[in-house]
Amino acid sequence: MAGPRRFTVAFDVRFPEVDSYGVVWHGHYVQYFEVARNALCAAAGLTPAEALALGYKVPITRFDASVKRSARLDDRLEVSCTLRPPETAKLEMDYEVRRLPDRLLLATGFTQQVLLSPNDELLLTFPRLVKELVGRILAFQQGERELTGEKIPLE
Repeated sequence: MAGPRRFTVAFDVRFPEVDSYGVVWHGHYVQYFEVARNALCAAAGLTPAEALALGYKVPITRFDASVKRSARLDDRLEVSCTLRPPETAKLEMDYEVRRLPDRLLLATGFTQQVLLSPNDELLLTFPRLVKELVGRILAFQQGERELTGEKIPLE
């Protein structure tokens, strides 16, 4: 059985991302995960900046990265992410970093986020906007819809 459809972004490794060995510094992989996650949310209709402007904060509470092979300067990377179906009001995502064009797996990762209200209170259920975001992402992963960037109505 095939897994969920993955959302992907592609970009080139830049000079400031490599260390003196000419390989991507390990801390940048978490940043690559964030690039993919933010692009996924934007494609699903709610950017992190829009959520913040509404007063919601979505801090990372857990993350993991496993580097299998090093990315190097000027490598073209494909970073993909999938949202785990939520059991609670947490956003948990899995990531893969691959080198293009051969799609060699370079790294894998995981992030977990919680939601805080505008009063910095931990939310135990998703607000309507986040429910809609999660629904769109899960429908995309199941092949039931495309992510077009259509905005989630804020009211």
